[in-house]
Amino acid sequence: MITHRKGWCPGALQPMQSGDGLIVRLRITGGVLTPSRARALAQCAETFGNGLLDLTSRGNLQLRGVIKEKLSPLQARLDALGLLDEDPAAEAIRNILASPLAGIDPSALIDVRQQIRTLDARLRKDKALHLLPGKFLFVIDDGGCLPLPIEAADIAFVAMGRKDDPRFAVYLAGKFAGACATDELGETAARLAIAFLRLRDSDTDRMVDLVRCGNADAIAKAAELQHMPASAAPARRARPRVPGFHHLGDYTALGLGLPFGRFDSASLQFIADATEAAGGSLRLTPWRAILIVAERIDASLAERLRDAGFILDEDAPIRSVAACSGKPACLNGETAAQADAARLASHAAKLTSGGIALHVSACTKGCAHASPAPITLVGHDGAYDLVLNGRANDKPALTGLTPASVECLLDRLAKIAPEGRAAFVKTLFNETAQ
Repeated sequence: MITHRKGWCPGALQPMQSGDGLIVRLRITGGVLTPSRARALAQCAETFGNGLLDLTSRGNLQLRGVIKEKLSPLQARLDALGLLDEDPAAEAIRNILASPLAGIDPSALIDVRQQIRTLDARLRKDKALHLLPGKFLFVIDDGGCLPLPIEAADIAFVAMGRKDDPRFAVYLAGKFAGACATDELGETAARLAIAFLRLRDSDTDRMVDLVRCGNADAIAKAAELQHMPASAAPARRARPRVPGFHHLGDYTALGLGLPFGRFDSASLQFIADATEAAGGSLRLTPWRAILIVAERIDASLAERLRDAGFILDEDAPIRSVAACSGKPACLNGETAAQADAARLASHAAKLTSGGIALHVSACTKGCAHASPAPITLVGHDGAYDLVLNGRANDKPALTGLTPASVECLLDRLAKIAPEGRAAFVKTLFNETAQ
């Protein structure tokens, strides 16, 4: 019998109940979609759900608004498409975020497609790994032009060295722990995961909890990682600019930004048709953007996609804001996060020169953005609490803010250097407390 879990990372076999129906999440190996499969998923979203889809911060695609009576026929259709796992336990832990341009990026140190397939197969078949928590995340970064956010990963592999002699730097919860050979990634990942399971207690869900307690060296030793000094770790790279054109030697990629990762079945159908016309494929990314990859993409196609509402400029204000579904789509939401985020985007964009400047979360779970943000708004009783340089579950510096008051506050903060904002907010707090 299929169970419907609340407060859990959903899947296709174990969907999650939300305010607008069941959420059915698809973990698509390597994030690669053919136009025909994308078109079929658009039809699934329209036929079995409410026509809305989300592209998540882990590069997963989820269908929204599925009613229980339509779940079984949806699962049958997904099975026919080769997108349904045999085992819900395996589905729950197949959380692999990999370089979206794997195999076609000439700047990559290694083609990681085989490593993706190997780790994916291991997670499917090794029942010992099915005990991993549902949010446990693996990252495989090929060292190419789109560096992945490894800080959010429990276990991350980042290609390092030279193209003729590459290996993987290994990170535990963002902390450099050593290295492994390129053909040992699957086995090394399994050993690290088993070491995590042996050392954790019942309250430990993520690798960061063990790393904070000083267990990184013990886990690295158990996995037989190659010891390397911290100075040997690859230099951290900034969040990439994804929307727009990327020239990749024999290929071209066109990044299409999606506001907060939300789009509808007609938009996916449009992308699928455009991709098929270009003779290409689709690549899902963790930056709320989809890549069309083909040997040639006409500028006229890009303009048609822009006219259809897709974002082709990383500097678009809405790209500076992360937001969850919020009310009424989320049962936990206390505010209309996406509507408020759209209203605040032009103000938030002034806070930083790139990346996420504002995270709007309708509750303390912070689903839309796991990392700290310069400003985080947390929904509470219909208003917002403000966290400075933190996460949604951190202690707020200000409480009970309306969207209108946040607009004014963001404009004032934009005129203050980042290092001076905490003192300014503290002054505001003291003034309101009097």
